[in-house]
Amino acid sequence: MTVNKPGRPSKAVERRAEILDAMARVVARSGLDDATVSAVADEAGMQRTLVFHYFGDRPGLLAAFIDEVVGGYGRRMLGAEHLSIEARIDRAFAPGFYANRDDLVVWTELVALAARDDTVRDRLRVLWLDVWLPEVERQLALAAPTATTAAVGQVAYGLTCLVEAHWAFVLQGVDAPKRRRQARAAARLLLAGLPVETIRTG
Repeated sequence: MTVNKPGRPSKAVERRAEILDAMARVVARSGLDDATVSAVADEAGMQRTLVFHYFGDRPGLLAAFIDEVVGGYGRRMLGAEHLSIEARIDRAFAPGFYANRDDLVVWTELVALAARDDTVRDRLRVLWLDVWLPEVERQLALAAPTATTAAVGQVAYGLTCLVEAHWAFVLQGVDAPKRRRQARAAARLLLAGLPVETIRTG
């Protein structure tokens, strides 16, 4: 996971980014449960006291890490509005949708944590219901302005389920180009459920 660091950050911002990058590497390699303050500090090549200084405790470190992970997910969702809706859908299945395999592993670890941690589960549920799914619906509604709200909602949810499942399969080794093409074709079929003549291509 590459932490977003625009401009020339202060030393504090730079240190926090280094620590979060180190945590991402630990999580990708060993899982969230093993991402202790000690493990993250060792990975970052710094003292534990420095991690405590910037994040307070492990819950504080985890909260900041979740902020960065979900921020990256949102950036992927919003990062291609200049493309046609078809191209945006195709992009969601392309190898570069996640910057690297570690980013995908980190996201999957966070989803798994939601099954055991009420706070994380509540956070992701709110993001999905109040931010991410409405954003997919907004983009589809712009592309197909005469489609009903119900139709847009159905297609948005179906596409989201397909994208999430596709990347989960990738981590399980079901990652042949043929499968990516099949997922993309299935997504196009869902898109065809909206009024085809009103779908804008750019």
